[in-house]
Amino acid sequence: MNGHSAHSPAPSLAFRVLGPLEVDGSDGVQLDVGGGKPATVLALLLLHRNAWVSTEQLVDAVWAGLDVPASAQNNLKTYVWQLRRALPDDRIESRPGAYRVRVESGELDADVASALCDEARALVSRGAAAEAVAVVQQALELWRGRPYDGLTDDAASAVDRLTELHRSLREDLADAHLALGRPSEAIAVLRVLTDEEPLRELAWSRLMAAYRQVGRRHDALAAFQRARTALVRDLGIEPGHELAALHQEILNEDAPRPVVAPVSSNLPPRLTTFVGRAPELHALRGATGVVTIDGMPGIGKTAFAVEAAALSGHEVQQYVDVRTAAVAPTGVGLLILDNVEHADQVQPLLPNNPEALVLVLSRARLAGLDRTTAITLAPLAPAEARELADVPQILAAAGGHPGAIRHLVERLRNRQPWTVTRLTAQLEHQSGRCQALADLLTRFDPAYQALPTPAANLYRRCSPLTHFDLTQAAHLAAVPPNQVEPLIDHLLDLNLLSEPAPGLFTLLPIARDHAHHLHHSTTSQPKPELVA
Repeated sequence: MNGHSAHSPAPSLAFRVLGPLEVDGSDGVQLDVGGGKPATVLALLLLHRNAWVSTEQLVDAVWAGLDVPASAQNNLKTYVWQLRRALPDDRIESRPGAYRVRVESGELDADVASALCDEARALVSRGAAAEAVAVVQQALELWRGRPYDGLTDDAASAVDRLTELHRSLREDLADAHLALGRPSEAIAVLRVLTDEEPLRELAWSRLMAAYRQVGRRHDALAAFQRARTALVRDLGIEPGHELAALHQEILNEDAPRPVVAPVSSNLPPRLTTFVGRAPELHALRGATGVVTIDGMPGIGKTAFAVEAAALSGHEVQQYVDVRTAAVAPTGVGLLILDNVEHADQVQPLLPNNPEALVLVLSRARLAGLDRTTAITLAPLAPAEARELADVPQILAAAGGHPGAIRHLVERLRNRQPWTVTRLTAQLEHQSGRCQALADLLTRFDPAYQALPTPAANLYRRCSPLTHFDLTQAAHLAAVPPNQVEPLIDHLLDLNLLSEPAPGLFTLLPIARDHAHHLHHSTTSQPKPELVA
């Protein structure tokens, strides 16, 4: 056909070159473009998309390293004919001595990955690290193997560029995790990258910074030594200025002071399986005054407070359940006030000691306290959750909720293998999860029972939705749109709901299962405690 002929609008295709060549049609179904030599022709045309590629260049690529047969030009025409039959809308154009493939914007995965990388970096620069993580992960999912697999010398520069892009995306992912206070996630990414690319100093410096952020000074220094060993051994050079300067900074930092065991303490036992929360624990180093710690039931507030107390060095430590407290403790250096519902319960129990640290634990965000710090405990990051369990069904069902993970692990303890298989299979369905987590879900009941009817309606009815906005929330709560935001805020303050993006809401893990159970058990029935 003539390369200058008019074209009708083309259906959207997906050309995949970040691995073995694949082409998907507009319906998402993979097209059969063949393999071998026809695939090599299409791969080279995609490498030079929307540009003319000479038949001589195509022949050289198809028979790379082989004797070129006398019939090569005719064979090439056959391969192009086969590709034209597989691709819609005359995507392969020709003129004397050359061919080209027409690729629309967004159709080639290599271009999409590059655009997503730019988008992620722009998001990080604007402080939108959570959105950047999602964008980078979307880009990384495009990789299925070596770019332009099957091409040799022709694709060398493109392969190098895309391989570097893949490395940069993983470094960007680590940066975004660090910006979100998820150093464990960043460390998991960077350890893989430094294992694969031991001469990449930028990855080593990020790994050292991540270890430093969670207080793992010895790991940061060990990472520098591994980097230096690789650089000296393979390149004969010392680490560059940035890596060496970071190493020196960490060396110059004061070593952590030994933690002194408390002389007097009635605290609950410290969890031997405590994981995560490194940024939050770091925030409490040397802290004094009132610190509020809130989070949903079972998220680990008490375990976190006990861990913080163990690291605090205070000699006199006291635990008080405010539901039973009668008198204020005296002479304490660290005080944990648990099960607090409102600020009035705290004031009479505060010690008259400006150096004391008071940890106030509540399921809801508290107002009306003169505090130095407020900490909200979110679900564990995936890498942290995997330290508690290695069963995929448990991790998926719990969604990072440590109480749920421990509950489900205990449920499977000392079971026969076939019983474990049956019980974990139940977790893949919401009704099965609700049954397995019944004891934990009852701890959400008091918060639900205290909700006003519109907020209770919203909580139950949003459980089938992955996300919802204010308009949907008003409909679910059966209130006018101008009255729905206070209900949303109430659920946010109770740590039942999150707002992952502006104006977009979702129930938190386990809270969704609780709301689902209520939705199906109380459909069309008012809450008994709210009936006049």
